[in-house]
This record gives sequence, C-alpha cells and structure tokens, in this order.
Amino acid sequence: MEDFKAIQVRREDDNDVEVVHNPTSYPVIGRGHHGAVFKISSDKCVKIFVKQKHFLKEVESLKIAQDSPVFPKLYEVGENYIVMEYIEGPTLEHYLVSEGEITETITQKILFLLQEMKRLNFLRLDASIYHIFVTNQGDLRVIDLVSHMKKRFDRPDKLMNGLMKLGLLPAFLEQVNKFDPESYEAWKDFTGWTKSE
Repeated sequence: MEDFKAIQVRREDDNDVEVVHNPTSYPVIGRGHHGAVFKISSDKCVKIFVKQKHFLKEVESLKIAQDSPVFPKLYEVGENYIVMEYIEGPTLEHYLVSEGEITETITQKILFLLQEMKRLNFLRLDASIYHIFVTNQGDLRVIDLVSHMKKRFDRPDKLMNGLMKLGLLPAFLEQVNKFDPESYEAWKDFTGWTKSE
C-alpha cells in the first residue's frame, strides 16, 4: 500500500480544502471544509485533516458511533488522518434526484438514522443530504461527523433544508407524521434554514 501519510492538504479562506501534494495514485473522492478524502482500496478510504481540532472531533464522534449500522467503520487513527470504511453508493441528494420522490422506506431509514444519533448522545441530530449515502443494499450511512459533538441541534434543519430544495419536504413531513407524530409536531413549522455554520 502506498504511503498516504505523504499527502498534504490545506485550506485557504472559506474555500474547500485543496490537495497541495499527492505522491500516491489514490484518487480524491471528497473535499470539504475540514479535510480531503482519498480512496485507498475497494472498501477503505482515508480522510486527511487540515486542523487538529477538527480531526479530534471526528475521531471522537466515529469512536462513539462504532456500534451503529449507520456510520462508517473506523480502522485506523493517525496524527492527522483516519482510515475508515469506504461507502459505495450515491449521496441521498443524488439518489432522491434520480428517483424523483421520497418513499416511506427512505423516510423510515432517515428517522432511524436520527434516532441512532440521539441514542449515541450526539449533540447535533442532523445531517446534510449530501453527507448521507445510500448503499448498494439500500441502507443509509452518514459521513462527516466533525460537528456532531460540538453544538446542540435537536431538529434536522440541514436535512429538511436539502429536502425542501428538492421539493420533497411536504411528502417527507407527511410520512413523518405517519411514523413519528411527535417528531412531526416538532418539525412541521420548518420554513427554511439560512444560518451558516
């Protein structure tokens, strides 16, 4: 296996992380505010972080989540990187766009995912639809857990904002009302989320 530890990343201003040095053949499969992700095998990827504080937050969240089926398996932790399970499949955003609808099955899986976050005592009970993946088996998996132990969010505003942009929020809330009336009562007044993180 090539040495991914030689890969260097950095972030300037408010842009996504850029890769400044990659002597390996590992492809970049994701870049965000906190790090860049490279696929290192058919079932593993490595996330390399710019800042230690974000690295530590993600490690903390992933370690807590290891007994849950909705988060990636954690294989190795280094100085500024984590090796974790590579999730094969589209993001929930791409999946919903290609399907053109949100099914009751997907809504139930979203509710389960949020219940798992609550069970694990995450502070943020939310995820963006581009940080949720639909596996080849049809299960949902969440990535990018840097801020899940940082600030309390009891309502999935980011998730609902993504669904609203796709025109699927009314159908989602209708299905939530069927399966989880209590959550529906807490979420039904959602009109959009503009707060930047």
